[in-house]
Amino acid sequence: MRSVEGACALKGIGLAGDRYAIGAGFWRDSKVSRDLTLIESEAIEELQRVDRVVLRPGEARRNLTTRGVELNALVGRAFWVGDALCRGTHLCEPCRHLEELTGKRLLRSLVHRGGLRAQLLNSAVIRVGDPLKTVEEQEGVGVLIVRRSRVLLGLRLSAYGQGTWSFPGGKPHAGETAEACALRELREETGLVGANPRPIGMTVDGFADSRHVFRTTFVRLDTGTAEPVAREPEKTARWHWFDWHELPQPLFSPVASLVAAGYRPNTAF
Repeated sequence: MRSVEGACALKGIGLAGDRYAIGAGFWRDSKVSRDLTLIESEAIEELQRVDRVVLRPGEARRNLTTRGVELNALVGRAFWVGDALCRGTHLCEPCRHLEELTGKRLLRSLVHRGGLRAQLLNSAVIRVGDPLKTVEEQEGVGVLIVRRSRVLLGLRLSAYGQGTWSFPGGKPHAGETAEACALRELREETGLVGANPRPIGMTVDGFADSRHVFRTTFVRLDTGTAEPVAREPEKTARWHWFDWHELPQPLFSPVASLVAAGYRPNTAF
């Protein structure tokens, strides 16, 4: 174990160079996320104060040490560490392996205080001193329209993803389903009338500049032969059909995430 001032956090993998990121960790199962582990400095200090057990820096074998953060409350929550977007998945309870490595009795003292496991939802550099802040995920809907292996994309002018190419879509109204939102947004943005809505995937994407996070549900719709019109020119400059294998760049983050996840229009997903 060694201390560094910064490390590259890799989406779905872990910290570059970490034992679990390269598949060399002691635990090899995939039952829990091993992207990132965190522990409270207060828990380490309490261990020394109450149980007279001293853990030297690194002995807890967690990637990040925090101060002033209640890690247990982050299970199931999204949060930023600097520019890295994470989601807490499980408590990182102490184990016999940790006791064997340290030669110290830790199981009883650190139960429910052993830290947090988290997924990395993007790639970014984490540095000592970065703030840790929770965030509420907002709902979004993307609309996939495919004709003869070509997909409809628009050049965004709105604040989020300006200058990127994206599917039609937006935020659902209160009580509105993703399917209903997809039908409405398609009509409002392009003038096309959709039918037969079916969800085909979901992504979670963060925007580091605003710290907003969107959980986007993608809905595929069928349409007739009419051509799209930019009915909201303040949001979308123009609509264009692209071959799925020759998509333009740059793509809007949620669209890029869907593509990276392996979705293809002509296959089940």
